Amino acid sequence: MEKLLSIIIPTYNMKQLLPRCLDSLVSAVNNDLLEVMVVNDGSKDESLRVANEYKERYPNVVNVIDKPNGNYGSTINAALPLVKGKYVKILDADDWFDT
Repeated sequence: MEKLLSIIIPTYNMKQLLPRCLDSLVSAVNNDLLEVMVVNDGSKDESLRVANEYKERYPNVVNVIDKPNGNYGSTINAALPLVKGKYVKILDADDWFDT
């Protein structure tokens, strides 16, 4: 099924907050229309592990990019060529959607 919305989540050392962010997305009613792209920006904590756990649990929704530390813009630029959604939204890892 074609994705309607791709959400890019730039992530740097957000192990504690990333689960709340991702939980707010994967619980969406029509998550088959949703793509979540977590971009790990060289985190030194276990953010990458957390992101990969969600990728394993929700393989049709969550994707993960792991890249060396750059900056906020570099995370978005890493994801944009790979997203499949008709629309793109950026959501910071310390934020969440309230459905």
